[in-house]
Amino acid sequence: MTSLRKWRFPILIGSGLIAAGVLFYYSNTHVSSDKTQGAIGKRDVYRDGQVASADVATPGSAPVATTAILESSEFKSLAKNQAFQELLRDNAFNELGRKSNVAELLADLNFEHAVQDVRFAALVRSDAFQLALRTHADLFVALKDEAMFKAMDNNGLRMLLRNEVFLRLATEKSFQGLLASNALRENLRNEAFLAMISRSDFQSALKTGSAAQMMAKARVE
Repeated sequence: MTSLRKWRFPILIGSGLIAAGVLFYYSNTHVSSDKTQGAIGKRDVYRDGQVASADVATPGSAPVATTAILESSEFKSLAKNQAFQELLRDNAFNELGRKSNVAELLADLNFEHAVQDVRFAALVRSDAFQLALRTHADLFVALKDEAMFKAMDNNGLRMLLRNEVFLRLATEKSFQGLLASNALRENLRNEAFLAMISRSDFQSALKTGSAAQMMAKARVE
């Protein structure tokens, strides 16, 4: 009896420690399993969401606009035109097409007429024109006494000097260079080109930088 009393408390303490250890083990294992499964579940959902969104085509995107142009009657009539291909290869034309609504300006009848005069490019580059552009609200009044401007004086040019797109682009070197392009002049005399630049899908293709793709297609037609 004395021996049993002697060992009773150590046995109880040991049993308690063992029970606590078993309880801690199972509790910890269950929590870790839930956390692991939750993390994997979230990662799977995120991955599934990415795949689903990637598979959805965006209406009006560059490939769609470019395809519409390549299949148009206007493009097919221009595909072998050397001036057209040269314009599509022109870095200035592509740069301006991406960052501005240059197609709107190309469709302006006053601009088309002005470009046909080779003096127009020189006028826009001139110091007098650039100074007037920076310092005068009315360009016609500022330029009316300039010899080059007087030689070109016409109602269409006066109207062009009020065109906001033209005024915004006129300070850019790339635009000034484009004005001197023979390819631009020839294309602006081509009815098929004038019809194409009025198309919204062609304007979209320019803004998304798809002119190079059109050029590649034109070379193999």
